Parts: sequence; C-alpha cells; structure tokens
Amino acid sequence: MHLLDGVICGVILSLPFGPLAIYCMEKTLSEGRYKGFISSLGMITVDVFYGLIALFGFRYVEGLLRDYQIEIKIVSGILILGLGYKIFRNRKEIKNIVEEDHFGYIRSYITTILVAFANPLSVFTFIGLFAILGVSTDVKHISIKIALGILIGGGAQWFGITGALSRYRQKITFETLETLRHYASVIIMLGGVAITLSSFIKN
Repeated sequence: MHLLDGVICGVILSLPFGPLAIYCMEKTLSEGRYKGFISSLGMITVDVFYGLIALFGFRYVEGLLRDYQIEIKIVSGILILGLGYKIFRNRKEIKNIVEEDHFGYIRSYITTILVAFANPLSVFTFIGLFAILGVSTDVKHISIKIALGILIGGGAQWFGITGALSRYRQKITFETLETLRHYASVIIMLGGVAITLSSFIKN
C-alpha cells in the first residue's frame, strides 16, 4: 500500500508541467529519447530525496526552509532563468538517435539534479500529498517503499512521455525544432522570473 502511495506521489510530482519538465521535453526533441529520459531521472532523483526528507526528517528542516524561503526562491528562480537563457542561445541540430555520448548523458542528469535541488520547497508538496494519502511522516520503516514508489511512478511516466515525443521527433524539421526550442526557453525563463518575483511577495 505504501508502495502505491509512493507511485501516486511520483506521478503527481513528475507531471509534465513547469520549467524543468519543459526542459526535459525539449531535450527529448532535440537530442533524442534517452537524453530526455536521463534528464528526467535527475528530476525524479531529487523528488525521491525530498520525499524522504518529508517522510521522516521534515521536523528538522522545517524551520530552515521557512527561515530561508526567500533566498531559496531567488536561487531557484535564477537557476531556472539561466537554464532557459542557455537553451535560447544555443543552436542545436537534431542529433542521431544512435549517437553515443556518455558524458552528455551525465551532464544532462547532473543539470536537472542541480536545478531541482534549488527548490527544496517541494518538501511541502510532499507533506501535503502524504497528508491527503494518509501517510504518516513519523513512520520510518516505510521509507524504502515510498522512495521506490516515487522512482517507479515518475520514471514510468517520463519513459512514456519521452517515448511519445520521440515518435514525432523524426518528423520535426530543424526550423520547427528551433521554433519549439525558443518557445520552450521563453516559458522556462518566465517561470524563473515568476519564482524570483514571488520571493518578494509577502504571504
């Protein structure tokens, strides 16, 4: 049952919305399914980490997150803004699917990890989901099932998303890709600006 709770959390947290999700989709279209999927795994890895914090370590970091909420939002917004700007400036050709670039896979994975780590406020989202699902944040022995569930839920969802996008990838021309990439970069940058500006708005 707790494994299913983790799967539900993983699916919800990995829905294809938001700047990082758009980055992973753009990565899939420009560099292939595996690059996009590896990028999404970086995002899911951080979800697992913050899910575990929410499960049995939240009471220790709650004060820290609240005290530095503004700084956290500013850093997160700036990183996402920079990510969008990098995508906007870089011209990419549609790479061959069979091209082997192991360092590229590592870079893609680490990039999403670093950006996702800058948003520890997702811990609060996990707390809310656990409350809705009736998961106790004081039960430590279920942590492995929850973590595995988050990984399975998010991974399965993004395996499907990148697979669907890769089907259309072969039909996309360079000009179409450039247009999509520019739209994606603008949306990502706007997301970064919104997150940064929200840090100055008092609750």
